Amino acid sequence: MGYQENSEGKNVFWFCFKGHLAVGSSSQYILQSLFSSGSLNDVKATIPLLKGLHERLSLKSIRYQKVGTGYDYEPIYQQVHRMGQQPIITYHRRNEPLGFDKHFAPTSFREHSYRYDSYYSKYKTLKYTRPKECCDCPLAQEGIWQKVFKMKTAKNLRKYTAPDRGSRVWKILFKKRTAVERVNGYLKEYFQLNNIRYRQQNAQKFILI
Repeated sequence: MGYQENSEGKNVFWFCFKGHLAVGSSSQYILQSLFSSGSLNDVKATIPLLKGLHERLSLKSIRYQKVGTGYDYEPIYQQVHRMGQQPIITYHRRNEPLGFDKHFAPTSFREHSYRYDSYYSKYKTLKYTRPKECCDCPLAQEGIWQKVFKMKTAKNLRKYTAPDRGSRVWKILFKKRTAVERVNGYLKEYFQLNNIRYRQQNAQKFILI
């Protein structure tokens, strides 16, 4: 509930409710929903939504959870991993140490990024191979840099995901996140959830959203 003073000097009250949806990116079915007051932050509703999805609809076909940058918080990554799935979340970049590119892949002495090769699910490890630009590098003959890097996702759940952030597969999966926007559009257009209802009472206006 909230209120504010309008141009006529009268208080306007409103009651707002918000729906949080977990949507199948292929089917566009609503798999899990949670309703809250309009003041609740979306991030705080994410973990209860994920827990409900896992407990009530444990589908083995669900392998990834895809959300945007606003949900880039460590507890969300941890919850997705407890569900046995992989998070596909854009990273909110902060001050990062040198020696890694924008996708946190290791880099060579000449700052060429190692290439993402594969993911070992048994050991939860990402494998990177040497950059193609370094094949003829004289430093390669000195034996002072690695041909292969292996990085465990548990080292930092936010940075290291499977597939790797910079890979083509990761980008394809992330684009499927827009399914929830289409579902929201359908609900507003065909189920009148975009309508605002008013109720007048004693010179005060109540708005139900």
